[in-house]
Amino acid sequence: MLMSALQTAAKMRNTAAEVEHGRIKLQRLRLEQMHEAEVLETELDHKRKMFGMKADLVRDLISALIEQRVDAVRQSFEQVLTIYADQCKHYLSQQERYSDAEIKTTDPLERANLRARLTEIDLNLGNIRTDAAALYRQMTKVIVLIGGGIFMLPAQNRETLLLPSSI
Repeated sequence: MLMSALQTAAKMRNTAAEVEHGRIKLQRLRLEQMHEAEVLETELDHKRKMFGMKADLVRDLISALIEQRVDAVRQSFEQVLTIYADQCKHYLSQQERYSDAEIKTTDPLERANLRARLTEIDLNLGNIRTDAAALYRQMTKVIVLIGGGIFMLPAQNRETLLLPSSI
């Protein structure tokens, strides 16, 4: 009986030790899980921050590309309209020269030739200004469509081409 009591006590002690060992093991597993959760949360937070930074970079890059595209298109349009304005200025100077010559001449045949040339210059000026106005309207629409603002040509060229100050 004593032996059986000692065996029972030894079993209880072993069971208590096993329970304590199991409790420590469970606590260690719980701590490992908490640590793993913290590591995963830290990694997720890092990935979120990296994604946010990459998204900002892409957004800024797209914005810069759009601005560069708008600027390139705007510069091209301005160059084309400047060519139109230069043609207009050339015809205006010819018009002034022929007008002065028409006033000074006394020969009716020469006056008729000068008048014909002035009429041709007037037609060319009208065509240039009409084409420039149509082109200006279309260019402004294109610039607005690709993300730019209203296209404003320099005042001197706008006045030479008789373009409106606003469309």
